[in-house]
Amino acid sequence: MREPPFLESRRKRVLSRVKKLKIWLYNLLESDTGPYRLLYDIFALFIVITSSIPIILELFINIPLPPDLQRIFDLYEEVALIYFTVEYFLRLWVISDFTEDFKEAYEREKNLFKALAEAVKPKLTWAVKPYSIIDLLAILPILRPLRTFRLLRLLRLLKIFRYSYALKSLTAAVKEEAPIIAFIVISLILWIVTISVIVYIYEYSAGNEKFHSVFEALYWGIVTISTVGYGDITPITREGKFLASLLISGGIVLVSALTATFSATLINRMNILKGEGLKLNNLKDHLLICGWSESGEELLEEIIRTGLDREKPIVLITEYDRSELGVDIGKYVLYKKGDFTKENVLLEVSAPNASEVVILGERKEGLSDRNVDARTALTAMLVKTMNPKAKIFVEVLHDENAEVFEKRLGVDGVFIYGKVIGRLIFSSIVTPGVERLLERLLTAEGSIRKVKVSKLKGVKSFGQAIEELRRWGALPLAVEKEGRVIINPPDSTELSPEDYLFVVISTENRS
Repeated sequence: MREPPFLESRRKRVLSRVKKLKIWLYNLLESDTGPYRLLYDIFALFIVITSSIPIILELFINIPLPPDLQRIFDLYEEVALIYFTVEYFLRLWVISDFTEDFKEAYEREKNLFKALAEAVKPKLTWAVKPYSIIDLLAILPILRPLRTFRLLRLLRLLKIFRYSYALKSLTAAVKEEAPIIAFIVISLILWIVTISVIVYIYEYSAGNEKFHSVFEALYWGIVTISTVGYGDITPITREGKFLASLLISGGIVLVSALTATFSATLINRMNILKGEGLKLNNLKDHLLICGWSESGEELLEEIIRTGLDREKPIVLITEYDRSELGVDIGKYVLYKKGDFTKENVLLEVSAPNASEVVILGERKEGLSDRNVDARTALTAMLVKTMNPKAKIFVEVLHDENAEVFEKRLGVDGVFIYGKVIGRLIFSSIVTPGVERLLERLLTAEGSIRKVKVSKLKGVKSFGQAIEELRRWGALPLAVEKEGRVIINPPDSTELSPEDYLFVVISTENRS
């Protein structure tokens, strides 16, 4: 059976994947703290520098290149120009959402030209920035007549400043472990100088003409410890050979320690960026999950199982590390490590543009359950202030706090930790088998969806809704009218286009 037209899930999945691609590209190209920005900038720097070698040789060194090498350089420049052209237009695409901006501006202004101007404005603002102008000038030689202007080709080197984030990150990584790195470097220098000087004394006394100055001895020490020697200078005394072996052995230890320390620092920085560095400022109509708990684990498993993460962007923000979550969040769920009670962190995950926000009772060491509920309340108030239109669902740990959230904070749903489970156990005792029914409704055998009546053409009563939905293998269970849910109303119940139906969709209709 084909998919009911009122679900529109295929289109949503496509749009969701496009949004996720756009977010990923934005964090790769434009975000200052994107998790893969460092790797990308290093790769782009390599392309910039290597593709500029021919013009540097041509302008400053004036050395004719062999024909085969010239052909390779010409082909490589073509590839580099295509690469940077694609990059330029990708940056222009991800900097703003033209379609969404146009729709919002048109609804506000009711004027086609004004809406078009509003939608184009963010992209024009980006295009006139210095880095963007450099990017544009660097790709102009893709037009063959402009390649005669050598200055345009040389301007590509200015893109080095565009990718300075990589250099800054490397510097920051070194600064984080500066004392350890400095200790290893100083030890390495002392090791080379000390042994080289001692070997020089022995070899000079033995008449080894290769060691005719202390500088030759230092050169021998550096080459020996780094490349195990060229063979142009070798010791001839037993003491010299023993010290050379000692130099190599100690050098392996010190160089390995330096490499390991530097690598660990870079990996640690990459892990930090993966969690805390993700910025999703331009995200819209996404589901935002704040906090982590046992309920969150079940929620995320259901989101991934039902494919909701492919229909719309899902963002998880928590102070837990990814490895502590206890569930594979998949490649479609966007994870950010951070304190969701802080306004700037909520802004980084685009809380003002979220369609739904779930706030879980995230327990932390040293916090009582009441303090956890207080953090939940603070987050709910922040989100409510930022995004009054968002649907907010909260998990509370204390029963008495539920009324505060519902009446004073005006959230859309309150779930009391453990209360639903208790009621389910009681219902199973009174009505055996009800737990299996609910499990099938919520998991593999069916799925409950909320459908607006306006999507069902010609439906004006609950009885007509039953007839229409049964044609698609679906069954309405309840009606929501002005926030009030009526379970199994009479067939004669009138429905307005603004009402909602809770519908069970069979597995044959789910995709």
